[in-house]
Amino acid sequence: MTDQKNRLGIMVCYGNNQKHPPFGEHTFFEQLTLEGKKQGLEVFIFNPGRIHWKTRTVPAWYYHNQRWKQQTVPLPHLIYDRCYYVNARHYMKYKPHVQKITQDPQIRLLGRALGGKYQTYLILKEHPEIRTYLPETKRLTHAQELFSFLRKHTRVLIKPNGGSHGRGVVAIEQITPSSFLLKGRTKFNQPFSVQFQTPVRLSHWVEQTIRDTRYILQPFLSLNTPDGRPFDVRILVQKNGQKQWETTGLAIRTGQPDSITSNLHGGGQALPFQPFLNQHYTPQEAANITSSIHYLSEIVPPFIESRHGPLVELGIDIGIDENKDVWIIEVNSKPGRSVFLKTGELEVRRRAIQFPIQYANALLNS
Repeated sequence: MTDQKNRLGIMVCYGNNQKHPPFGEHTFFEQLTLEGKKQGLEVFIFNPGRIHWKTRTVPAWYYHNQRWKQQTVPLPHLIYDRCYYVNARHYMKYKPHVQKITQDPQIRLLGRALGGKYQTYLILKEHPEIRTYLPETKRLTHAQELFSFLRKHTRVLIKPNGGSHGRGVVAIEQITPSSFLLKGRTKFNQPFSVQFQTPVRLSHWVEQTIRDTRYILQPFLSLNTPDGRPFDVRILVQKNGQKQWETTGLAIRTGQPDSITSNLHGGGQALPFQPFLNQHYTPQEAANITSSIHYLSEIVPPFIESRHGPLVELGIDIGIDENKDVWIIEVNSKPGRSVFLKTGELEVRRRAIQFPIQYANALLNS
């Protein structure tokens, strides 16, 4: 193992799987390791719950000769947070371990993870220009809030505050004064559709759904292609080797015609950005949409960082409604990169791997 100054630790929070090694994103971490080697940086993966604080060491995985191996190493000074939490219980299990890392004066994170969707909405809402791109967002803490929102919007969307991959996202539409249609994905990411014939039945379902998961409420925006497929734009923005924000790439994610989400984990597809715009919009419409998206990719990252603290990268998900209006759907501080692999944009994928390593080196050398 190399000098402590040339190490990057990647923090992952294991699920209940029995895989070897016991974490996801293998390909991404393998590529980070190879890129790190080119730039003189050693990369290894560790679980924050396994740290021996008395000796400041941790059992870690590292990729060598096309195989994953284990070795106990000194706790790194620089850490890249790639912890994903499958539910609130999983988050609470790891929270004290992650907090101890973030509060340690000898450790620096590449970037501090954002809070939930509602917390991020409150940050963005402070900016007068960004605010115009945000759909109204409220916390959903009891069923009565849903009924009040339905009186205003007739069709609404509920989402887990900390969820990802479209899990638990449900559209709720009032069909008659007493009947409601629900369509979306379960917490296990399975599609479902159900109709409730009374407000009481819907109220009971809502209370059960939000009992152990924080949810938010938004108006349902029609973000579909002319042939009825939901879609959104994923912007990947990252810090580069000069510690500056740079837009790595743009891609389109489309869902199934009967789906309300466009997430790849829910059976969606990935398409190159510009050809998609050219196919579905006039040249002027495409130019206006592109201009808004580039504007948001430039102002959102530094503004969030100014309110939240250091970040390394952001995935910004953009929706385009039937009036060609642009909306910020979500901002994620731990974005995936598979969308660019699926679109065949290998140069974008390559930069998406290079930037975290270049940024880590810039921090270690400053």
